Amino acid sequence: MQGDLDVGGYRIAGLNTSLPPRRTDAVCWPRAVELTQEVGQKASEQVMDVKRLCDLKVSKTGDLMTGNLLLSADGGNDILFGCTDLQHGNTFTLVFGDTLNRLHFTLTNTLTLESSHGLLVKCRGEEVCLMGNPSEIIIYKVIRMNSNSITNLPIPTLPHEAANNLLVDSHSRKILQGYVPPLRSMGSCNNIKLGFIATASSQLNNNYKASNAFNCFYTGRRGTGGEWASNNKTRDFWMQVKCPELVRIWKIALS
Repeated sequence: MQGDLDVGGYRIAGLNTSLPPRRTDAVCWPRAVELTQEVGQKASEQVMDVKRLCDLKVSKTGDLMTGNLLLSADGGNDILFGCTDLQHGNTFTLVFGDTLNRLHFTLTNTLTLESSHGLLVKCRGEEVCLMGNPSEIIIYKVIRMNSNSITNLPIPTLPHEAANNLLVDSHSRKILQGYVPPLRSMGSCNNIKLGFIATASSQLNNNYKASNAFNCFYTGRRGTGGEWASNNKTRDFWMQVKCPELVRIWKIALS
């Protein structure tokens, strides 16, 4: 027939339950429900696929982006990230959380790394250098200067601080090699003006004074260049030398 068929509110029954061969054929109610469910399932899968795809992409709304921005270097291409047409007076800033934590660059000026809580440098997961918090630089590794210098050091005030060359040049150094001078002159007089005074528990006579032990021009057994001997004491005897200042003793030799 041609034209519309008005069923007057009655049903069309007895339709084939299989899938009709043409898209324009009528379909029975169970098959229509089944087709609707299949279409809905496919639509739902398509929606989930779109959602997963969106989760992996950057979403841009105005000046804000959400999601991870990962750049691929497939094919050996060089990747540029930044600003290549910066004009004088303009700045390029990479912000980390707020304006107090950022990588800031102004054309013709040095690159500035700003941090409100310090900057920690790591290499292979190990801490190398901490800067900014607290107000000092903490180095966790050995510093190799490669034959270069550490300059502009102040005068050290603490024992563990590095000394500058000015302190080393101006600081008087005590040379303890041969610190005690000859205590008697060849004229048999004590050199008491130097502040070194030798004494002993006893001496045999004036030819065996305690100062003889601290001379460097030994010539015989007695006299100015001779030896010291106790007054016939073979035990519990002693000799000593008084220095003009405190001296750390690390070696004593007797002969």
